[in-house]
Amino acid sequence: MSIDQANHLSDPDAFSIREFCQRHGISQSFYHKLRNQGLAPRTLRLGSRVLITREDARRWRQWRAEASPTA
Repeated sequence: MSIDQANHLSDPDAFSIREFCQRHGISQSFYHKLRNQGLAPRTLRLGSRVLITREDARRWRQWRAEASPTA
C-alpha cells in the first residue's frame, strides 16, 4: 500500500454519520438532535448511504465555532 493510499484511508473525502460522530466526539443521538434542529452539517445521499463531505464537516465546525460564545 502506498503512502497516498494509506493517507486516503485515514483521511477520507466523506464520512458516514457514525464516522462523523466519532471524529467529532459526539453521539449519534446528539447528531440526530442537531439534524432535527437544523444544526447538523449538510449531507449527501450516495445510493442508500448518507455521507458528510470533508468540506461540509469543516464548514460546520467553522459555523459552530462562530456561533459559540467566546469565553
